[in-house]
Amino acid sequence: MKSMLIEAASRTDRGLVREGNEDAVATFPEYGLVVLADGMGGHTSGEVASQLAVETVGTLMLMGEGDMVLGSVVEAANKAIIQAIEESPEHEGMGTTIVMARFMGRRVHFAHVGDSRIYRFRGGRLEQLTRDHSIIQELVDQGLFESAEEARGAGVKNNIITRGLGIAHEVEVEEGADDVQNGDIYLLCSDGLSDMVADPILEETLSEGGDGLPDLCGKLLDLAIQNGGKDNVSLILVRPEA
Repeated sequence: MKSMLIEAASRTDRGLVREGNEDAVATFPEYGLVVLADGMGGHTSGEVASQLAVETVGTLMLMGEGDMVLGSVVEAANKAIIQAIEESPEHEGMGTTIVMARFMGRRVHFAHVGDSRIYRFRGGRLEQLTRDHSIIQELVDQGLFESAEEARGAGVKNNIITRGLGIAHEVEVEEGADDVQNGDIYLLCSDGLSDMVADPILEETLSEGGDGLPDLCGKLLDLAIQNGGKDNVSLILVRPEA
């Protein structure tokens, strides 16, 4: 199946609190591929994990080994991180989230592990297509809280994930797909954006538009920084040329 032409723009920033940036992003518009990872582990280790995840996914997909089986490519990235930890003990404890999307035909296929997200903006409405792999989301799913906001208000920490690359030799990858329509915009982001900017504000900002996707990326990043910038902030905006 032929890759869909896409326009893509990305931004990544260390924010106002973190000493470094442990996120990594990559866009390959000619292949309809975008990848984002949010590293964890402190110092340089989180950066190593996220960069290794993005590089592994990008290399395998561009070589054709993924061929739409996104889950297997993400599993390969997990193995690469585990191997790096085993070969270099100083990286013990590093890991990363990942969210990736491949636009082919008139559909987008996506995969993710952790709490980095993909949203679809269509007809003035923003919809989250992924479900966070986090303690907060599990508590909401179990009915203990009605919303993530209520869980946070009760003191549940926001950044505890239940799945990630580099945590174990086996990883459960969640996959999905969506039909693409003219005018759609897809947003991939780390929790440095989604925790700092509420979904209604993201929706409002995308509705207002801007001078192209790079300008929109800048507006969203600025909002996260203005609201505290407590984490690294990374995002990718994609407009499929459907």
